[in-house]
Amino acid sequence: MNLTLLGPPSAIYSRTRILAAVTVLALSAAGNVPATTIGINLGTAPKLTSQVAIPFDVLNGVSLNGQTLSLDFMFANAEFVRLFTATTAFFANSLSLQTNGSGDVGFLDGTAELLDQQGNALQSPEDFGSASDNGAMHATLFPLLSGQLNKPLDFFGVHFDLTLPSNPLVMITGAEFQLATAGLNHDDRFGIGPGVPRDIVSDRGGTLLLFGLALTSVIGIQMRPLFAR
Repeated sequence: MNLTLLGPPSAIYSRTRILAAVTVLALSAAGNVPATTIGINLGTAPKLTSQVAIPFDVLNGVSLNGQTLSLDFMFANAEFVRLFTATTAFFANSLSLQTNGSGDVGFLDGTAELLDQQGNALQSPEDFGSASDNGAMHATLFPLLSGQLNKPLDFFGVHFDLTLPSNPLVMITGAEFQLATAGLNHDDRFGIGPGVPRDIVSDRGGTLLLFGLALTSVIGIQMRPLFAR
């Protein structure tokens, strides 16, 4: 199976990533799912932001055979993400997988959780929301909604257990790791550390109402209920 690299050589597309890609492909074929570690470069720290999107190519060439992939996305360069008191519960960790298919190619199933500096889980695994549109599949975790975690909070990676749909004629051609807030107010942000404030506390109200209004205008892609299994 051929591996296609996206973009020019960089730290993100290193020999380590090529080895990881080969490992993922081999484990997919064997049906074995120990976690594969994928380094994610969040960019220059310190930074306060409401969205980060990082492309990666480790899964390129993987066919949709109903297999499960266990992936640890660990932040590079000793960086971490800090969720402040002002960061709303609608902070999301997402994966988007592009394929060579079209329309609805199937849904991702599985769980995800935040990781500490040693790669240990900071919470119990949680079901993620799943969506499919225009040949792409999306998995979204809202780690704060369950109430397991207290803010402010630092995490150093995200673990996903992904069960791919069964659609053998379709394969993954690209992927993106995303962190985002709903942007419900000016302080609804997260930090990329080190060097970020210890905490940010918002003095603005009405967050839940604003989220309800925003939810009614969500882009009309085909989506499964977040908490229905």
